[in-house]
Amino acid sequence: MHTLLTEITEAEAQADEIRAQAQKEAREIIKAVEEANLAMERQAQRDMHDLAAKQVEDAKAATMDEIKALELRRSSEREALKRTAQAKVSQAGAALFERVVSHGNR
Repeated sequence: MHTLLTEITEAEAQADEIRAQAQKEAREIIKAVEEANLAMERQAQRDMHDLAAKQVEDAKAATMDEIKALELRRSSEREALKRTAQAKVSQAGAALFERVVSHGNR
């Protein structure tokens, strides 16, 4: 025969079991959330690292393009100076020839 006291004791035991199960499930949920947060944090760090590496590569490529453009411009400038110098050498040679020819062999 179940007495009221037995029913209360059983209800309390059942409540303790439900509470223990709820605490266990809450701990599992918290653990899963913490693991998910950690995974998201790690992914965010990888993403930031990848983005920074891409930005460095982009900056490096842009710098190399600028260097190539500068080298081309400098090369063109050197060629222009070379042509000017060669023209002046020819002019100087012609002027020397004219001088020698016009003044003779004195």
